[in-house]
Amino acid sequence: MKRLFILFVLYASFVTAQENNEAAIIVQKQVEAYNARDIQAFSALFSDDVKMYDFPKTLRASGKVELKKRFGQMFQNTPDLFSYIEDRIASENKVIDHEKVTFKKGEPAKEFIVMYIVENKKITEVYYIKR
Repeated sequence: MKRLFILFVLYASFVTAQENNEAAIIVQKQVEAYNARDIQAFSALFSDDVKMYDFPKTLRASGKVELKKRFGQMFQNTPDLFSYIEDRIASENKVIDHEKVTFKKGEPAKEFIVMYIVENKKITEVYYIKR
């Protein structure tokens, strides 16, 4: 019983640390802006020179201007767009999300594994590990 209590305390500490992690907070705001399809709030969370990669290092998009163009079009053209975070790991300035994204009501969600790197309170790099 004592071991179970210790494991529970350690787990609770880990979850609390993740929830209070500055990078995780920024990434969560990004998810909320994504779900609201608010391109201004969404893009404000990224650095001007953000880089988006297909893992491990194939450049997919570069810079906030390109990010706003790509996601702005998707937000306008996809009224049912919604991302649900299935699981999240946060450590220092890195956040890894297991996301399920619905693009159209009635269709199954697509799964993504995405890693975000946050520096100076902005998302500077995004890696799409699985899409």
